[in-house]
Amino acid sequence: MSLSDGQSLELMNSSLSSVITTEQELSEPNFSPTVTFEEALVIVNNLLFAQKDRYLSEAEITVMRGAWDNRDFVEIAENSPHTLNYLQRRLAPQLWHLLSEVIGDGEQVFKRKLRPILEQVTKKYYAQHTSNAEQTSPIKNFVPIIRGQLPDVSSFYGRIQELSQLKELIIKQRCISLIGAPGIGKSSLAAKLLTELNVEPKPIFDCLIWKSVTHAPRVQDLVTELIELIQPLEPSLDLPEYTQAMVTALIKQLQSRRCLIVLDGFEALFRASNLEQRLEYRIFFRRLLEEQHQSCLVLTCRNLPDEFNLLIRTKSPINCFKIQGLDADAAMQLLAAQGLTDEEKCRDLINTYRGNPLELETIIERIHHFFAGSAEVFFKYKTTFISNEFQAMLDEVFGEVLSLVQRQIMIYIAEEIASDVKSISFTKLLSEINHKQRTSISTSEIVKALEKLETLSLIESVKDPVTKEISFTLQPVIKKYILTDPQGLVCVSHALPNLAVAS
Repeated sequence: MSLSDGQSLELMNSSLSSVITTEQELSEPNFSPTVTFEEALVIVNNLLFAQKDRYLSEAEITVMRGAWDNRDFVEIAENSPHTLNYLQRRLAPQLWHLLSEVIGDGEQVFKRKLRPILEQVTKKYYAQHTSNAEQTSPIKNFVPIIRGQLPDVSSFYGRIQELSQLKELIIKQRCISLIGAPGIGKSSLAAKLLTELNVEPKPIFDCLIWKSVTHAPRVQDLVTELIELIQPLEPSLDLPEYTQAMVTALIKQLQSRRCLIVLDGFEALFRASNLEQRLEYRIFFRRLLEEQHQSCLVLTCRNLPDEFNLLIRTKSPINCFKIQGLDADAAMQLLAAQGLTDEEKCRDLINTYRGNPLELETIIERIHHFFAGSAEVFFKYKTTFISNEFQAMLDEVFGEVLSLVQRQIMIYIAEEIASDVKSISFTKLLSEINHKQRTSISTSEIVKALEKLETLSLIESVKDPVTKEISFTLQPVIKKYILTDPQGLVCVSHALPNLAVAS
């Protein structure tokens, strides 16, 4: 139910004694006979934020939900990503102490007493902060609570402009894809967006959901999990048997409640060799994009699957938001936090790794391990490192994704910029690639290949501000991978020339 700003402020300033109800008040007919866990959770989060300036973590909510359902810690741990020892020995004692301070009113909160205390707190809250006419109506204005296991964003740098732009887009668009190279910070940016929305004084969404799909679940399993995350199922409620009926049930939830759903590692859903599963996902996302609802999807992926090209061309409500590396200031903060303070050398690193947070963290780890934490010593023996994640991506695209024409273009650009050429103009590429690679490639083939390589974040393009001519180059990390060919995946044809070895 909607609360005015004055009522919310009154809640934040109320004393603990105003929260706990008496048995007489609980028996009054104006109260709903039952309180749901979700209702109680909203109230506890309100009170916790008012007194401690924070919300419950996902792990704390997991323990509270298990206690509410009278589950033992073994069962709670089995259904969570956390260990039994962590939940029972470390987190739970701190949680009971915290809740005793916030809602206990002098009484100690522990596992067996949690549910009756939460029920009392919730009923008392609605008795004091709503009119009699509203007390039996359902909650309409939830404080957003993030559901799902977010990545750690405690060390998050910059991205102020990107966050501002995303907050505007999620209001207007039904789907936003965050695309970019591995390690560039797509997942961190999406997680930071959720954490900031979670503490907005006037929430935009009723429900904030984080779901990793890197394991490529079946459509039915994903839909079931999303429905349960949006609104946990009553034990007696069964989902429809057929996939499209399940999707319809999900869309009805997205119509009745405004949800922001992040699907992390989205491209994995369309890598499956099972053609039937890919088709089901194509239909699923087409329905989510075309049918009316008030929710928003955020997809993190290296690039959108080909199945989305038609949807984009038909002007479906989807926005592609390409993530670049950290700006110089934010990247400098990241390096400084790890003890690298030489500004000139740090800027060299930032440029080499294009502000990619994962690549910078990888080089920092190696500087500390092998070079005694000294950037100066490292630069005496400077080389270009490739993180395991970035190399895995390059192994995949060269081994499975790129066509022969795309490989030839990348080899040509790598060899040209290895001789201290900063970038290759489009006209030079057109005139020289066939001669240097001893092939015959049409202009249309080259243009299509360049478009695909740009989409995959494998090449960089820049336009001359005066002539408007486009030129292409490679990140140093990608250039080194091509020229060294560590897995033998770049040069797949004996017709291609031997590659030089780069540092």
